[in-house]
Amino acid sequence: MLRLNHIKKIYNKTEVLKDINYSFRKGRIYAILGRNGSGRSTLFECISGDVSLDDGAVATKAKSVLFYAAKQSVFPMYITGYEFVRFICHIQKSEKSPEYYLERVGISSKLGDTLISEYGFEDKKRLQLAAFLIQQPYVIMFDEPLDYCSEEFIDKFIEVLESMTEEHIIIISTSLIEIASRISKDLIVLHDGELTDISEDEMKLPAVRQAVYEILGEAGNGNI
Repeated sequence: MLRLNHIKKIYNKTEVLKDINYSFRKGRIYAILGRNGSGRSTLFECISGDVSLDDGAVATKAKSVLFYAAKQSVFPMYITGYEFVRFICHIQKSEKSPEYYLERVGISSKLGDTLISEYGFEDKKRLQLAAFLIQQPYVIMFDEPLDYCSEEFIDKFIEVLESMTEEHIIIISTSLIEIASRISKDLIVLHDGELTDISEDEMKLPAVRQAVYEILGEAGNGNI
């Protein structure tokens, strides 16, 4: 379990995260939905320890490994995708070959032999996913990995993550309700520094659905 115990984060006298108290468990993919600037990246940075908390604590099982894939992750540009994956396999003493992981995330042998500097946005996300598969962290967080991506990429990404839910806590952030709904029928909305659970049944209520779209700044889409 990953437990957020009344965590708070303040930037420039503004409470970005307000007394968030929440538990994440294995067995599902969590979709955190919020408009740009709502604090989703800050929440992930607080969980990962990249930034300090102003109050509260993050608790998980002892010696657990956490993997945080930021929106703008940095890769070594002048090695190939294959060399990158092979290096991680070596560090992690993986029993499986680099080819296995590249195929699993949809990277062809031709693309694997290409310099990472020539990779597009989706290709780099595939490398992030391969790194996750190799490292096998207890908690994985992806910040907007699927926003504005192709259907083929989204399907592959979700397929791989769904195969890993039994032993991992997986959290994905997005600003798009269409993406959040594909990840999970039950949503978590981050708004005004607070997390709110919204069930699938609640989202069927016109007033609730309209309120979510207004939070996202998409008030005109309430009937979608």
